[in-house]
Amino acid sequence: MTRLGQLMTISGTSAAQLAFNAGAALVATRVLGPDERGIMVLGMTIGSLCALLGGFGTGSAFRRQFCLAGGNRPALTSAYTRCSTAGALSAALLGVASTAASAPLIDAALASPPFLLAVGCYSAGQVVVGQVVDAWFADGRFHRGGVTAAVTSAGGLAGVVLASGAESATSLLLAQAAGVAVLVVAEVAGLRRGGLLSWVPVSAGTVTGLMRLGAPTLGLSIGLVVVLRADRYVIGLTAGTAAVGIYSLAATLGEIPRMLSAALGQLCLRDISLGRGAPNLVRTTLLAVATTAVAGLLVALAAWLLVVPLFGQEFGSARELLVVLVAAEVCFAPFVVASRGLIGGGWTTAAGVLGATGAAGAIGVYGVTGSLGGAIGVAVGSVVLYGALSTAAWTMLRRRVSAAGVDQLGGR
Repeated sequence: MTRLGQLMTISGTSAAQLAFNAGAALVATRVLGPDERGIMVLGMTIGSLCALLGGFGTGSAFRRQFCLAGGNRPALTSAYTRCSTAGALSAALLGVASTAASAPLIDAALASPPFLLAVGCYSAGQVVVGQVVDAWFADGRFHRGGVTAAVTSAGGLAGVVLASGAESATSLLLAQAAGVAVLVVAEVAGLRRGGLLSWVPVSAGTVTGLMRLGAPTLGLSIGLVVVLRADRYVIGLTAGTAAVGIYSLAATLGEIPRMLSAALGQLCLRDISLGRGAPNLVRTTLLAVATTAVAGLLVALAAWLLVVPLFGQEFGSARELLVVLVAAEVCFAPFVVASRGLIGGGWTTAAGVLGATGAAGAIGVYGVTGSLGGAIGVAVGSVVLYGALSTAAWTMLRRRVSAAGVDQLGGR
């Protein structure tokens, strides 16, 4: 498949996944109202972070090692299967514990046993989906991996729609997790048929090697989730769950333009990991910024006209928030491309440091701006934070690519 074909494939499946995820979020927003939607968003935010911790960066490590494994691929695949299974269980337990610990700080409803069950199921499901998609991508089957991500998201949307009559955060989150789980079973079976899932005997060294390579990428992955999701948590602490629900609507719409830059980032990762030479970073980055800006403008115009008629006057302030968050997305586009390039080049330590620095910055920036300006303050803080991260990531990648040379990528 040509590079353009790969880009179109990833863009198309990413668009479908984004549409299904956004659809689930918008249905839940319309059904629940600000307060209950805020509780659901907080559960998903905590669950997403715990899912990354459960994966332990082994998805990125598998993609890096699989290209170079040769005859050791069966053993590597078996090690990856073991890591993924343990990670899903760990994420579920961590999600439950973290949500319960957050209840005294934000809202007692977070500690409800049924809601904790929903968070645990959601966390485990996110680990499995992410690991399956990474396995397909590792083998260069971008279309199959993209279909997996889109189909499982469709399952989540179906679950939310079917449970919409319940009108509770617990019911909708549990239904979304169940819908994902149903489709995950089929996707895991497909992975096994494709030779990317096995349970053959494997040495402890293969497992630990996968985890050692993946561990540094946790800094990037977790840092990215903190950068993109800690804003909801800070708003919950400073302004309550209703404010989280309103902000989440604006953020859901604001993330729509991220689709193409994410697709460009995936291609950048694979190109560099295979030693084909780095893409033209300037051209790629400009393309990501331009498409994000155009799509963001269209989304903002449509939302300004439709938010109140569709969701009610209580969500009206989401329109002003969306304008700021679209500007933040434009600032974030270079980071989306460059951060994946760092992982593809094997510069996992640099990527991890960048992510960890971003997480620390997010906590500080969101904490200060949230205290001063509430939800709009957090949105403005994201513009500053995203711009700084993009500048750092793009500069780091370009310097390393230039220093390594076209045929010597892979150092740290």
